Amino acid sequence: MKKERIFYLDFVRAIAVVLILMTHYNAVYLYAGQPDKVFITAQIGNIYIGNFGVSLFFIISGAALMYVYDEKCELINFYKKRFLSIYPMFWIAYFIAFLYQFYVNKGIDLTVPKRNILLTILGFDGYFAAVIPTFYILGEWFLGCIILIYIVFPLLRYLIRTHPVLLAVVAMVLYVIFLLIPRRLNPVEVLPLRIPEILFGMYYIKYIKKIKWPVALGALAVLVVNTIVAPQFDVTIQTTYIGISAFLVLAFISDYLDFAGVHRCCSVISKYSYAVFLVHHVIIMAMMGTFDLTQISRFYSYLLFLACCVVIALFAKLLYELHGAVMKEISLFHKK
Repeated sequence: MKKERIFYLDFVRAIAVVLILMTHYNAVYLYAGQPDKVFITAQIGNIYIGNFGVSLFFIISGAALMYVYDEKCELINFYKKRFLSIYPMFWIAYFIAFLYQFYVNKGIDLTVPKRNILLTILGFDGYFAAVIPTFYILGEWFLGCIILIYIVFPLLRYLIRTHPVLLAVVAMVLYVIFLLIPRRLNPVEVLPLRIPEILFGMYYIKYIKKIKWPVALGALAVLVVNTIVAPQFDVTIQTTYIGISAFLVLAFISDYLDFAGVHRCCSVISKYSYAVFLVHHVIIMAMMGTFDLTQISRFYSYLLFLACCVVIALFAKLLYELHGAVMKEISLFHKK
């Protein structure tokens, strides 16, 4: 039996989607040394807006997985569904983006070892792009990290149901260890540094379920104080507690925004969120590349962001429908 959707998860996911779009749009200005032209802001709660949005995504992922698989998780069915939810759409989007990049660049990068195409097939080209040459085009590091999370989720689920306190202690010990040891990957990509966010989402669904106003007020205070004080210690630590605090605040606020129109809007964004994730970076770069960003006004910058969002929505819808049509044809082929 299919479970009823939880509004606050769609609400937080919709906000996270918008934040990620803002992140990659604003990044172009930040790299160009023009922070005055970013859309609204590049920071929330004293952390980079991208870290903020990704933290929410990890918490939502843990919560959503626990909500669906709390009572029953058959490994074969779980991994089959996860595979089908990620790879076919990724491969379709990658193939189209590859042809586009081939046309624009008049060729492909021949310096990348051909064997590294395996990383692309597995969805890890963006994850390892900073340390080895890959054929990365879309998906970014987040796709590889979320795949790793799907791989370990059944184990986390088992432990959270049988040894919740021990799991929390071990997760925090690993978190501290990986904060201290040298690593080649960016801290945001290191799985043990993201597990607390995943686990928080899982614990929330399993044991918390509802936020009372004193907790939400305390979480809001954390966000405000961190913004005002602007501490300078490790941003990874700040990202963890800021993401969790923001989730608590947003989950509480969602109870007062559960109207038909808001519900429908968040549901639609959530439905197409993966397709948006796959197409948005390529589209943003292509559209912003047609403007002289050194001369663009702040007003035009805002209009350009809205234009990017419209085009991203259209392409995400097309990708979603194309994926559905391809999967339907494959299903019919297997039935013959």
